Amino acid sequence: MSAAPVVRLEEVGVTYGRGVAALRALNGITLDIDAAEVTLLLGPSGSGKTTLLQVMGCLLRPTTGRVALLGRSLADATPEALAALRLAHVGFVFQHYNLFPTLRAWENVAVALDLKGLAPASQREEALALLERLGLDDRATHFPSELSGGQKQRVAIARALAGTPGLILADEPTAALDSRTGQDVVATLRDLAHNDGCAVVIVSHDPRVERFADRVLHLEDGRVLDDRRTHPNEAS
Repeated sequence: MSAAPVVRLEEVGVTYGRGVAALRALNGITLDIDAAEVTLLLGPSGSGKTTLLQVMGCLLRPTTGRVALLGRSLADATPEALAALRLAHVGFVFQHYNLFPTLRAWENVAVALDLKGLAPASQREEALALLERLGLDDRATHFPSELSGGQKQRVAIARALAGTPGLILADEPTAALDSRTGQDVVATLRDLAHNDGCAVVIVSHDPRVERFADRVLHLEDGRVLDDRRTHPNEAS
């Protein structure tokens, strides 16, 4: 018997606004997001990629349809329950890192650990362990201004890994990086999915990210036009 998907969407639609001003951002999307896989969302601006990511991450309720996270239906979840689910099970990686400029690298990771309820005495040790895993043990005491773009993004990934979430959502994580650094970051996310068993969903405009994905979804006008499996090559 196969494991339940990390995220299940059934006929999900999202509409912004009402009447003549209404904009249909998602239109009847049905799909499962599985553990231990990297799913890449490709499509032009306005295709619904970021809206879909927000629905998966319990940041946005769909207008129509049903969503389940780790087997739990979100239909009747209160805002407080959705916030608790995000905190416990979802890690976010953003285009512009969203690091606190006055905190050192390890402290930026420790903030997430504190929010997840880890005892203060253990936060530094766990933050340092996560940074070491991302190859940043020698940058743990540096401030964001002292880090390169790729290093900042890896700090953000370490923060997203706090509490071992089942789902990592990355919105344009390579957009602010050069090509080589961007590929290194995506390769890191792929390795986390394959080694940790979490589901990773990446939104990107960059087709070069495709070779690191296990599955590629092409969106347009709020619909999935193509859903294919791929066999990524190793980064050269």
